[in-house]
Amino acid sequence: MHPSLSGTLEDWLAPQLISHADSFQLRPVLIDIGAYHGDFAARFLDKKIFQKAVLFEPNPKNYPEITKRFCDRSNVKLEIVACDVQSGEHEFFCAGETYTGSLLPYGTPTLSSVERTVVQCVTLDNYLKEQSSLDKIGLIKIDTQGNDLRVLQGAEEMLRISRPWIVAELIYIPLYENLGQPYDLASWLASRDYAMVAQFNEYYTTEGWLAWSDACFVPKEVAKTFSNQFLERPKPTPHKRRRSFLRRLFRN
Repeated sequence: MHPSLSGTLEDWLAPQLISHADSFQLRPVLIDIGAYHGDFAARFLDKKIFQKAVLFEPNPKNYPEITKRFCDRSNVKLEIVACDVQSGEHEFFCAGETYTGSLLPYGTPTLSSVERTVVQCVTLDNYLKEQSSLDKIGLIKIDTQGNDLRVLQGAEEMLRISRPWIVAELIYIPLYENLGQPYDLASWLASRDYAMVAQFNEYYTTEGWLAWSDACFVPKEVAKTFSNQFLERPKPTPHKRRRSFLRRLFRN
């Protein structure tokens, strides 16, 4: 079965997870950090690979929609907190659409006024210790608008014990202050024996510079071999509306 290289990272990920389903039997928990309305978690719970999902979404404006979506799913736990490298209260910034919120201040003037709230932060390691789940995580998806590296740094023990697959957002331009640089994130994961195995959803500025993308990292023991046969180069496809909004979020 060939992976899908003509769509999104989610299209590529689905058959990959299915082909490795046996390895997730003892790690049946999916973690979604920056869950928004739960689209990612819902899609992969429906694949019957993972038995449970924990969704972290600090923006209270997203909570009614996500609660409604999973109200009849006993295997989904919602947490209105942010994940970071440190626990405690932290200022949270959001301008415009509610999926653009971040613990990091915006690094570029925005079209909409910035709302500031205070949210509770946890480290993933501490949270999972309390849940006795450090060794049960099969997949972690992170979309925290530039804060993904700090989330991972707060989950180092879980990464060592569970060895989950990781989906993260890579931002190459200074949309947020002090954002984790893609090469720093990849280097940090490489030092913990992770390999980047896929990159999709690339977006470019009007000048042609790479702006952001989504990537998948897996433990090196999973990625240590590859086929000596190669597929044709992927063809471009139309981008999703959710991503295109970020183009309009920031002034030129």
